[in-house]
Amino acid sequence: MNNIWINKNRDDFSLTETTSESFFIFSMFDKQNKSNVKTDMEQLWRRFGKKSLSNINEDFLLIASSVFCADKRMPRNHSLDNWSRTIKLFIPVLELEEWNSVKKDLERTIGFLSGDKWIFEFRQTDLKFRADKTNVKNLISIDKFDSVSLFSGGLDSFCGALSLSEDNKNTLYLGFREYSLLTNRQRELFDSINNYYSELENELLLFNVNPLAPIQKGGTVQKLTVESTSRSRSLLFLAGAISVASIIGEKIPVYIPENGFIGVNVPLTDSRSGSCSTRTTHPIFINSLNEILNKVGIENRISNFYWNKSKGEILSEHKNNPIFNQLASRTLSCSHPCLSRYDKKKSDKVVTPCNCGYCYPCLIRRASFVKIGKDKTGYNPLYQLSRDFILNHNNIQGRASDLKAVLFSLRRYIENKEDSEFIRSLLIRQGPLNSEELVGYERVYRQSMEELLEMMRENGEGLLEYAGIKEGNNE
Repeated sequence: MNNIWINKNRDDFSLTETTSESFFIFSMFDKQNKSNVKTDMEQLWRRFGKKSLSNINEDFLLIASSVFCADKRMPRNHSLDNWSRTIKLFIPVLELEEWNSVKKDLERTIGFLSGDKWIFEFRQTDLKFRADKTNVKNLISIDKFDSVSLFSGGLDSFCGALSLSEDNKNTLYLGFREYSLLTNRQRELFDSINNYYSELENELLLFNVNPLAPIQKGGTVQKLTVESTSRSRSLLFLAGAISVASIIGEKIPVYIPENGFIGVNVPLTDSRSGSCSTRTTHPIFINSLNEILNKVGIENRISNFYWNKSKGEILSEHKNNPIFNQLASRTLSCSHPCLSRYDKKKSDKVVTPCNCGYCYPCLIRRASFVKIGKDKTGYNPLYQLSRDFILNHNNIQGRASDLKAVLFSLRRYIENKEDSEFIRSLLIRQGPLNSEELVGYERVYRQSMEELLEMMRENGEGLLEYAGIKEGNNE
């Protein structure tokens, strides 16, 4: 078990009763030079001229930040199965009774999101987080917005912004500032949308939480690496969005636009339980999180208006939009857009950031563009989809692992596409769906698999043959 202690405004950690246990300590002090969690999340309220969030919203943001820190700094390869961890978080909260009342629900919901076992130990604090000043310059007016939406710079969130703009929504877009190159791309995309829909009142607000190595106390000091996966990052995004929405108005909706195929997160192979993608927009997670927020008194609701659409169908809605045609290729769907920096010495045609073209999100992206007949995306030119690509990168965690898994899932789909009961059994592997969700996700799943199949035909040299998929089976 990983014991994680979170210090908020002061260090209140003590080993007196648990001297035999090891603890990892993250501190979020007011003076950042004394913290090992670097963050500017105070601008989520200061940009609106507020000194602080409400107690319950501040708690939720701190809980999500704590989960993110633990998720990012506790390596999965230290666990027995190299994936699932047991993490016990000791978190100071202002509304202790409220959070204890939903503790089990929260543990279960975040466990579903990340694939780990979470245990929360809340303790009382009366100290507000960075409530020492009020901004008076560069303020954002709360009166002009009627919605909040996540904006990552990916293709789905970009299309989501276009959909909201076409519906004349005045939206506060919230993003995560991780790398300067990605931040520049987010601002480029937003500015273009904002300029085109100049009659609307839109704003982009970015924030960051960066956990450094935790302090270790008690037990044996461990050598920790940074965990490359971070399923809980989306919880942090949502907590930031909920924080902002709560300031604008208690009924202001929070949107997280993502295609339904990614959302339902069907395992690509029998041994990969959806590990290729996040479960952020799975209805089990969204519904459970909304219920928890409602129980503790947060009335802003999270929803995904793309839940019943494939990525190709989303693109089809916008293919005649000038901003889409100008900038869709600039969006970043890739799971590792900055990894290309290591390839620059191999070719001067490689740019950073870029979409690699071979990870799971990139494969779905390529398939969606095939549906509308045009893809101007500049993928990493060193890696072309082909049988040779698989043979050259055929190790377990190699570059071809996602592609092989997608090919397996395509063959499984083709062999069982007439069996609705089998398809539905795949859809509910992550958990139960209601009748409306089951019908909607089955249609989206079939549509998305057909899009992937068509992409493999057009872009993947020898891939269908490699997977044992015969063209006669596709008709």
